[in-house]
Amino acid sequence: MRLSHTHQTGVALIVVLLIVALVSMIATDLTGRLQYEIRRSANVFDHQQAQHYALGAEKFAIAVLQYDIKGSPERDDLAQPWATQGLYFPVEGGDLTGVITDANRCFNINSLVADKKDLGFVGDKESIAYQSFQRLLTLLALPIGLSDSLVDWLDSDEQVMSMEGAEDLDYELLEPPYRAANNLMVDVSELRLVKGYTTDVMAKLRPYVCALPEAGYLQLNINTIDSDKPELLSMMIKDLPVSTAATVLAERAQSGYDDLASFWQLEALAAIEVDGGAKSVLQLDSDYYVLRSKARIGRGHEGLTTLFKQVSEEKVQIIWRRFGTIE
Repeated sequence: MRLSHTHQTGVALIVVLLIVALVSMIATDLTGRLQYEIRRSANVFDHQQAQHYALGAEKFAIAVLQYDIKGSPERDDLAQPWATQGLYFPVEGGDLTGVITDANRCFNINSLVADKKDLGFVGDKESIAYQSFQRLLTLLALPIGLSDSLVDWLDSDEQVMSMEGAEDLDYELLEPPYRAANNLMVDVSELRLVKGYTTDVMAKLRPYVCALPEAGYLQLNINTIDSDKPELLSMMIKDLPVSTAATVLAERAQSGYDDLASFWQLEALAAIEVDGGAKSVLQLDSDYYVLRSKARIGRGHEGLTTLFKQVSEEKVQIIWRRFGTIE
């Protein structure tokens, strides 16, 4: 009987130890899960905070643009506060950076078609946009046939512009097949879908083009064109060599030109007969601006890209915004 009692006591002790071990394992697992959920919640909170700070940068950008527009409604230049580079704002728990750039310092690919209402989007080989784009392609040593495939992608009809053009039939033969958009582009990355726009072509062309949400809209600000992209000036003034255009941009003051007459009276342009269409495109003010901001709060990071349009001297409108950082 004494041996039986001892045996039962040993079994009970083992059971207790197993229960304690099991409870310990459950407690450890629950503690780990709790810590994971706490960390996850903190990350979500940091990300939301970063997103709100990025939206705050958007509000700040609107205020800065409105201030400059009221101060100089007829001109924009790189010496104005909105064009300040490398802005850094320390905030609680992290930092906020942002930069505003002029969206009228590049060629608008949507200008290659005009909105004809009942006819939709229509391309015109005689337009200043089409001819300027062909000159840009030539200056970048790219095939000029790329202009026709792009117009076919944008226009509303199913007729190819030339042998270099492409419509639905050409794209439906690809793997995987797809159709031409027959609509305006929202982002220049869409060019990758167009016939002929290979990786090498995109690498050369992308720094010079943008996609603004207006068909037929082409305006370049001579005060903000990047000095390392003289081809944009040469494409508009067809008899202006790239080397001369580079000199003109290099000698431009940070504050740009006060009036168009000062620009057209430059010695480099004096002997050149400039087409009236080019003069209508080259201006001193801008309508579109892009904000690229990044917020970092704790473990949370958020990037925001916003396109603004100056609607009037009192109003700057948000056209679209995109969260996430895309270089």
